[in-house]
Amino acid sequence: MTIDVSRTFSIRDCRPGDAEMLSALGARLFTESYGPTHPEPELSRYLARAFPVSVVRTALESPDDFFLVVEDGKGAATGYASMRMSPDPPAGVDGERAVEVVRFYVDPAYQGRGVGAALMEECFVEATARGADVMWLQAWKEAPWAIGFYARMGFAVVGSTFFHFGEQIDNDHVMARPLQQ
Repeated sequence: MTIDVSRTFSIRDCRPGDAEMLSALGARLFTESYGPTHPEPELSRYLARAFPVSVVRTALESPDDFFLVVEDGKGAATGYASMRMSPDPPAGVDGERAVEVVRFYVDPAYQGRGVGAALMEECFVEATARGADVMWLQAWKEAPWAIGFYARMGFAVVGSTFFHFGEQIDNDHVMARPLQQ
């Protein structure tokens, strides 16, 4: 299916009332992105820990967490970013006030059409408005499409870390980007 995103999409801040939508969207997009490489039964266990409505709602209510959602012209959610203030970022992330991009996903049908770049630009704006001078994230080393996107958005590899997925331990890049003040 081809989707023409040039017609219209919007990006907005999320509210606690968006918890159910973000929970479902997050679980679906994680599964589409990593389900083939992160199989059952751990996939279901991870989704149950990471995306329950209560966990998403708690994050939405936290003053240190903030979310943006992309909606198509009909109001359907097609991507989102979850960020949080990061008072103790990992080594290599240089700055006085850091923001971590915890999750960043765009529906595959909308990828490669400017939606992700627009969402990331809004993340930069929001983080800067909150006083951040650096943004960082983890990117799986086996996800060249994600690493390439983040590099095009100005992120550079500054270190490495691990992502524990049950007994599977993924090796991740730590990527960072200074923000304009």
